[in-house]
Amino acid sequence: MLHERNCKKMEPFKVDLGFLRAMQDKPIIEPCTKPIAVCHALEVREHEMKEFEFTHGRKVLIAKYRGQIHALGNMCTHSGAPLQAGVLGDGRIRCPWHGACFNIETGDIEEFPGLDSLPCYKVEVERGGLVMVQAKLKDLESTRRLKNMAKRDPKNPLTYVLVGGGPSSQVCAETLRKEGFTGRIVIVCKEPYLPYDRTKISKRFNLKFDDLQYRPQQFYDEHNIEVLTNSKAIEANVEEKVLIMSDEKRLFYDKMYIATGSSPKEVPIKGINSANVFTMRNFDDWRRLKKAIGKNTPVTVVSRAQVPMQKQFGLKIGERILKMYKEKMVTMMMETAVVEVIGNELGVTHVRLSDKRQLPCKIVIIGAGIKFNTAFLVGCGLPINANGSIDADLYLQTIVDDVYVGGDIANAPVYSDYNHRSNIGHIHVAQNHGYVAGVNMYGSRQIEIRSVPYYTTTLFNVTFRCSGFGLFKDVIIEGDLEKLNFVAYYIDNQDRVVSVVSSNRDPIVSQFAELRNQGRILRRYEVIDLKKSWFANHR
Repeated sequence: MLHERNCKKMEPFKVDLGFLRAMQDKPIIEPCTKPIAVCHALEVREHEMKEFEFTHGRKVLIAKYRGQIHALGNMCTHSGAPLQAGVLGDGRIRCPWHGACFNIETGDIEEFPGLDSLPCYKVEVERGGLVMVQAKLKDLESTRRLKNMAKRDPKNPLTYVLVGGGPSSQVCAETLRKEGFTGRIVIVCKEPYLPYDRTKISKRFNLKFDDLQYRPQQFYDEHNIEVLTNSKAIEANVEEKVLIMSDEKRLFYDKMYIATGSSPKEVPIKGINSANVFTMRNFDDWRRLKKAIGKNTPVTVVSRAQVPMQKQFGLKIGERILKMYKEKMVTMMMETAVVEVIGNELGVTHVRLSDKRQLPCKIVIIGAGIKFNTAFLVGCGLPINANGSIDADLYLQTIVDDVYVGGDIANAPVYSDYNHRSNIGHIHVAQNHGYVAGVNMYGSRQIEIRSVPYYTTTLFNVTFRCSGFGLFKDVIIEGDLEKLNFVAYYIDNQDRVVSVVSSNRDPIVSQFAELRNQGRILRRYEVIDLKKSWFANHR
């Protein structure tokens, strides 16, 4: 036992608050690799990108822009495209496959599709010209990087509601946190799933839902983003700033982003509700179709058009695609339509066509267009166009204060089409809308829509890429259309190129997207002179 006389009186413990504050404000020094020589400065020319071996089994992308050398991750975070095959534009790198863009100085994603940014590494050029690259160890754990996101502040009373569980709302929610919004974020999803990539369900048959999902539940929990699944908005009042749900719950908001997308159009065909008649729009559609269809099933395509994709690509490319289908033993019945689905208690047996022919079949998949999911907004105080779309300005704000729209339903300016308003149903546009809306909703800065529409489609392992948008009167095709190695230029009535389509000619479509994004115009005379390279002249 200790006796009091043998113990010294203990002084009270004092905390140096100033020291603690200083330590709190002091940045944490993260462990890094030692600087590694990856190349010589002369190996990379001005406005050029090259890939070099780095460390930990990784490669690094070295880019020289305005005399400065930058080092970043070498693969696009969207689908793993090699960025050295892409386009070095005005301070950013554009993916050669789908057009995503990354800031050359920070690696931050600035245009979509995709969600994550590139890792960005420290670069020093020694006197001898060796390019020394150093990386944070955490940046070597993955080929992608998540930008810092603000923490939820319970004292912030603001609630931002994002209606629609698709790619546009996903990017909008993440953008709000990345910009610094600390209030409440709620995503309203009518489906029973967390937001997922619907574009993949038409591309693969051996899918699991984890292959589609944008983020796991842990991500939403960590960043305090509420996702209300199985929740359908049935009514809104923009004057009272309230959204009424199918379960009669009311969700009050300070700002609202509407990106409810579209649904398959209902077609007036007799027997359309028979068993084994499908649409292909969401994961449940895909799952039902997979269960019903078998392998090596003969396929017949029935279309009103003269050739496939004629509206998008024009007659000549459409004819080549028609030939491709026939080569793959797909029966093509063009310039006709299904007018009746006939079946029995077991399902479909055949369909009747507009030319009186009858076509035996066991499964019918309907692809007859879409309708915008805006019926719940009728009478809410927000003007709705005759086709169900909603007008938006350059900032994606509607005529009603604090209400923004994006994705399919947004009749928004298209920068590359001289800011004429249009509805465009591509993931690239939807995610860019989410980004622009998120930045403007937060409000610390204001940005305009400036992206150039970009989409890809793959038919029988042949990929077609397209960038741009607008009405065209002429098509110039350069290359070998028969061998599917070509680029097509779509010319308007003022001899301007409004869009470009290619196959096996990367990165020319990304080059055009970057040119239009910078506000420059490509004209007819520049693409008919095959001795000159227009994209080299427009770097």
